[in-house]
Amino acid sequence: MILLSEVKVYAHRGASGYALENTWDAFFKACEFGVGIELDVQITKDGVVVVFHDDNLRRLTGFNADIEALAYEDIKDLRVGKKWIRPFQHYQIPLAYEVFQWAKKKNIPLNVELKASFVKNPKGPQILAAMLEGIRDIHLSSFNPQLLEEMKKLMPSTEMALIIKKNKQLPYVKEMEWVDSIHLHKRLLNKALWADVLELDKKVRLYGVLGSESLITQLNSQTVGIITNYPDRVKRKIASPLFG
Repeated sequence: MILLSEVKVYAHRGASGYALENTWDAFFKACEFGVGIELDVQITKDGVVVVFHDDNLRRLTGFNADIEALAYEDIKDLRVGKKWIRPFQHYQIPLAYEVFQWAKKKNIPLNVELKASFVKNPKGPQILAAMLEGIRDIHLSSFNPQLLEEMKKLMPSTEMALIIKKNKQLPYVKEMEWVDSIHLHKRLLNKALWADVLELDKKVRLYGVLGSESLITQLNSQTVGIITNYPDRVKRKIASPLFG
């Protein structure tokens, strides 16, 4: 049995099922739902941390360039949005520091995912660690275990979550003492994988959840969070005091 209070819901890139991903509107919507926020951070060539998912700007801005190759001045005025309507929208790339400070004031739990630009910027981890000082309810996640190891050295009391792409990665997690938890896509779940997860004895968060899945009411006791585009749906699904 799992207590509802032990499972935190995180809005994926903000409440991205209702507003454009990683924008202030998506974060405000998540705040309305009373949930945590998962967001992605990149770092520019001149060391400015921004909230943006893709390494390349093209999908959401139309500007074909990698963030890590540009200065903040080159991207700060770019309009963000879907191809045909972004010129008419007000969305711009948020500064991570402003989002962090807003979340701190609102007591919003954060899941900060570090993207590839932090691997390429030697000062990136130190800049981010300094920026996050004093923020309590936070954990960092990444597909890159070496990046998490570096962040753990800088922030030893902060939880580090490894995002697993394939179940074949799980055996290697045993050797990574700096990894405190794992994030799994729901499509990876099966009985064999849950057995491997239990062996690891690490906290688990599931992502890719839409809110209608029966698996939500069949969670393993190590599951501490769900990351979803539709946090309101997930909250309704797990609304009973006990489920399992």
